[in-house]
Amino acid sequence: MLGLLWFAMMQPGTVWAQLDRSKHAISVKAQYGVDVNADNPNRKDNYLYGLHLSYDKNVAHNGKEWTRILNAKSLSFGVTWHNLNHMKELVDGVAYSGGQAFGALAEVDLQLLQLGKARLLATPGLGLAYITENIFTQPATSTIGSHVNLMITGELSLEVPVSANTSLVAGGHIQHYSNGGVVVPNGGWNTLTSSIGVKTAIGDSDARADKPEEYGHIEGNNAELWFGAGVRGRYRDRHGKFFRSGLYAGYNFYLNRAISLKAGSHMVYYHTVFDPDRFDETFQYYGSSLDPIRWGIAVGADITMGPIVINAMYGKYLHYRNYHNIKWYWVTGARYFFTPNIGIQTTLNLHGVQADYANWGLILRI
Repeated sequence: MLGLLWFAMMQPGTVWAQLDRSKHAISVKAQYGVDVNADNPNRKDNYLYGLHLSYDKNVAHNGKEWTRILNAKSLSFGVTWHNLNHMKELVDGVAYSGGQAFGALAEVDLQLLQLGKARLLATPGLGLAYITENIFTQPATSTIGSHVNLMITGELSLEVPVSANTSLVAGGHIQHYSNGGVVVPNGGWNTLTSSIGVKTAIGDSDARADKPEEYGHIEGNNAELWFGAGVRGRYRDRHGKFFRSGLYAGYNFYLNRAISLKAGSHMVYYHTVFDPDRFDETFQYYGSSLDPIRWGIAVGADITMGPIVINAMYGKYLHYRNYHNIKWYWVTGARYFFTPNIGIQTTLNLHGVQADYANWGLILRI
């Protein structure tokens, strides 16, 4: 598909018509993906297909500093459908299909390169999806733990204009479905997915003189504190939960108003610890702790888009008496700031590729 677009880029005439990229747009993409779950021996025969329809809001001319620094071109809000019937989990010789997935996805297009009038885009995305089959509709399975799941995507695509209002788009992306450990088991579906589609500009031109930044930023570096609580599911129990509280304290080093580096310490308090004498009742996989408290230090970065901040950090435990001798962890999350100093946060704690628990709460910056 990328080869088809490259061929189009090389053609004379109307293919190189000047696309009006100051307008908003509607995109329609057809998608096909293959299973890349390392733990699934049946993955070589697994595939999905589907559609993605989105409204692409032009942000290139909105005057925000983060759009200039990140070279952001549009914010997309879309709906997705994936047929997972050919994504099968094999249990005792029986193949169980994945069902259907219906989702809502938010994305941001970041331009990496300008290739003539074509452009190369990197597009991270985050959303929610409803999946029809899970461990309760198919009790022998362990891939999808609940109907409602996180949908995480990251795409690399090429957009080639074919008229003043239309362009062809093709690319590939990674796609992940899981519930973040809220219900377990929760292996999740992971696919490498290709897409091809059409983007059509709509509405009046959004080009205008740059406006001043509307969202107030903290000037200079700052300390940060967040705290909250969350849950991890009990094994094959629809309603049972392990409750945990979390705390983070650290410092942010701003490179600019869109990118900052950070360092700090995470602490987690277990309301139920792991007891080997009550193994089935208290076992929590890589999150199984023999003590009520675990804590570590981590480094990472923030990407700031106005009041929305995306975060990722990688850390080493200084204290964690655990069943699997885990020494390293990472966290990722999103924050929304009502003011430059106060916001709400959701943070997913992970060990390797296994989600531990999700924390929800408040975040303060000083």
